[in-house]
Amino acid sequence: MTCHIHENHPHVHGENCGHEAVKHGDHVDYLHDGHRHRAHEGHWDECDGK
Repeated sequence: MTCHIHENHPHVHGENCGHEAVKHGDHVDYLHDGHRHRAHEGHWDECDGK
Protein backbone atom coordinates (compact mmCIF):
# COMPACT_ATOMS: atom_id res chain seq x y z
CA MET A 1 0.00 0.00 0.00
CA THR A 2 1.34 3.42 -0.95
CA CYS A 3 0.21 6.49 1.00
CA HIS A 4 1.35 10.10 0.82
CA ILE A 5 0.45 13.00 3.11
CA HIS A 6 -2.43 15.06 1.74
CA GLU A 7 -1.37 18.63 2.53
CA ASN A 8 -3.82 21.39 3.48
CA HIS A 9 -6.87 19.17 3.99
CA PRO A 10 -9.15 21.04 6.43
CA HIS A 11 -12.07 18.57 6.15
CA VAL A 12 -12.28 15.95 8.91
CA HIS A 13 -13.63 12.59 7.77
CA GLY A 14 -15.71 10.39 10.03
CA GLU A 15 -19.25 9.15 10.56
CA ASN A 16 -21.74 11.33 8.70
CA CYS A 17 -19.03 13.43 6.99
CA GLY A 18 -20.74 12.95 3.64
CA HIS A 19 -18.03 10.79 2.05
CA GLU A 20 -18.26 7.06 1.46
CA ALA A 21 -16.26 5.01 4.00
CA VAL A 22 -14.49 1.91 2.65
CA LYS A 23 -12.86 -0.71 4.90
CA HIS A 24 -9.27 -1.15 3.70
CA GLY A 25 -7.28 -3.75 5.62
CA ASP A 26 -6.69 -2.41 9.13
CA HIS A 27 -8.15 1.06 8.50
CA VAL A 28 -10.98 2.94 6.76
CA ASP A 29 -10.51 5.03 3.62
CA TYR A 30 -12.87 7.87 2.74
CA LEU A 31 -13.61 8.42 -0.94
CA HIS A 32 -13.11 12.13 -1.65
CA ASP A 33 -13.02 13.82 -5.06
CA GLY A 34 -12.00 10.61 -6.85
CA HIS A 35 -9.30 9.52 -4.42
CA ARG A 36 -9.00 7.91 -0.98
CA HIS A 37 -8.05 9.57 2.29
CA ARG A 38 -7.16 7.84 5.53
CA ALA A 39 -6.36 9.20 8.97
CA HIS A 40 -2.72 8.68 9.98
CA GLU A 41 -0.93 10.11 13.02
CA GLY A 42 -2.68 13.48 13.04
CA HIS A 43 -2.84 14.08 9.28
CA TRP A 44 -4.61 12.66 6.21
CA ASP A 45 -2.88 10.40 3.70
CA GLU A 46 -3.70 9.88 0.05
CA CYS A 47 -4.15 6.13 -0.20
CA ASP A 48 -3.79 4.21 -3.47
CA GLY A 49 -6.42 1.65 -2.43
CA LYS A 50 -4.19 -1.40 -2.99
